[in-house]
Amino acid sequence: MRTLVLLAALTVLCPSAHAANKKKAPKAPAAAGARLIHIVGSVEVESGAQKTGAKEGQPLATGDWVTVPAGGTAVIELADGTNLKLTANSRFQLTLPTKGSQITSGLLSFGGVFARVAKVLAGAQFDIRTETAVAAVRGTEFFVAFGRPAKSGRDLWVCVNKGAVDVSTKSSKQALRVPAGKGILIKSGLDLTKPQAYEWTKQLNWNMDPKGGSLQDTTNLDSAYTDLLDQDYR
Repeated sequence: MRTLVLLAALTVLCPSAHAANKKKAPKAPAAAGARLIHIVGSVEVESGAQKTGAKEGQPLATGDWVTVPAGGTAVIELADGTNLKLTANSRFQLTLPTKGSQITSGLLSFGGVFARVAKVLAGAQFDIRTETAVAAVRGTEFFVAFGRPAKSGRDLWVCVNKGAVDVSTKSSKQALRVPAGKGILIKSGLDLTKPQAYEWTKQLNWNMDPKGGSLQDTTNLDSAYTDLLDQDYR
């Protein structure tokens, strides 16, 4: 499962009685391209070989992993205002834009992630990936989560609350657009099914601000499979 950086620096010249002896002051720290803004439980951040307990306000860089334990939740804010909420039992890695690339990407190793994506500017790209699938957007609100183990992988769910998401997999010939109010099951993480409205998605907790209530999503994805019994999802 694979896997925004806006840099601001202020250079200040120190005053001196002799211009020849003027020295540049150290540059101010770069503004974080991403940071953890809300944490529930013992969330961990892994940066290179260093693993630490996460703190609210902590900056995140490209390649950092965020791991959320059982009963936990973590909300990440990107520089453009995009918010990502990691559910309990999740592991997630960020790739942020650089001067040479306008791609913002999240790699979900396991668990689930809610994404509320700010409008993506022309030439830029935002997506959430797993080892086998990609959900790409231009400004929307959606949810990606692993489902039950399957014969040749693990099922994936993609559900869209607002906007639309283009979903593709290693085995799909072209992307499938999933509109607002619908979701899809990706069987074994590879086989796309028809977008449909699923009753279980009404249980999803899209809130990302503690002022609006609980952040934790307690949706039992087993109910998603119960929902399938009453629908033709081929």
